[in-house]
Amino acid sequence: MLNLIARQAAKLLPDMLFHQLQYTVVFKKLRYNPILHILTRQAYKFLPDMLYHQLRYARIFKHWPNFSKPTTFSEKIVIRNFRPKPIYTNLADKFKVRNYIAGAIGEKYLIKLHACCSELTPAIYESLPDAFVIKANHGSGFNLVVPDKSQTTFSQLSTLTRYWTEKNFYKINRERHYKAITPCIMVEELLQQDGHVPNDIKFHCFNQQGEMNIFIQVDYDRFGVHRRDVFDTQWNKTDIRMGLPNSTTPMDKPKNLTEMVALATRLASDFNYVRVDFYEADGSVYFGELTFTPGAGLCRMYPEGTQHQWGSLFAE
Repeated sequence: MLNLIARQAAKLLPDMLFHQLQYTVVFKKLRYNPILHILTRQAYKFLPDMLYHQLRYARIFKHWPNFSKPTTFSEKIVIRNFRPKPIYTNLADKFKVRNYIAGAIGEKYLIKLHACCSELTPAIYESLPDAFVIKANHGSGFNLVVPDKSQTTFSQLSTLTRYWTEKNFYKINRERHYKAITPCIMVEELLQQDGHVPNDIKFHCFNQQGEMNIFIQVDYDRFGVHRRDVFDTQWNKTDIRMGLPNSTTPMDKPKNLTEMVALATRLASDFNYVRVDFYEADGSVYFGELTFTPGAGLCRMYPEGTQHQWGSLFAE
């Protein structure tokens, strides 16, 4: 059925893109051409969601995805992009998910919220502390760490946050569950660990009929020299690499690792797969977000077998 829809949608494409798509289907790879690359990016805007994701997958992984019988982690994540469960929308909303987390594991795991508004106003700006994190609720990458308020201005933050809220995040990667989120601006407490912004500790949770398999991704220095490692639940570093180089100095085992694993397991119990993000700061655990389509499913993983290993744990 998916291939039939794709064949029908292909009739709408310009000749050059149509032939590029045909070449991909037949030879299972893409030949790079800068003109075709630009044309493809423009033509994407007019494609149905499913064909859009098939073509993007093929560009990244150099072969055609199998959406009818998916076996890899990325194939299964990409299918979620255009066929999400309704619950994903509220849980991907960084503001609304707070109520869910408070009910599931308790308010003590929520980062203190200084403000939440549809638009940053001078009065809200003046009420903010000297240090904070400002973000939008409706996507990824809409955030800014402000360690010293005196080094910025209301005008700068107003312009930036207005740019965020005017962005339709669904149109960036066509992750459909973000489409219905109403944008807002959130200002949170700036967490500190040993005087620095804490690392992101992300739990990839695979739930197979109650049997939980977890891999822990650590992102270092997201706003500087970004590096990434993957550990098991005993904090043994794996050889998995996800899109970025590994760190030359892996993070020490978190003091609250056992608690975070238990919390991630509890939050993931209702899903076949979800990524649960935490921070550890000043001896406490804080919830970050729930992610159902990390990287829109387009992150390359090494060793190559990791895609099939994670896919085999993902019974969607």
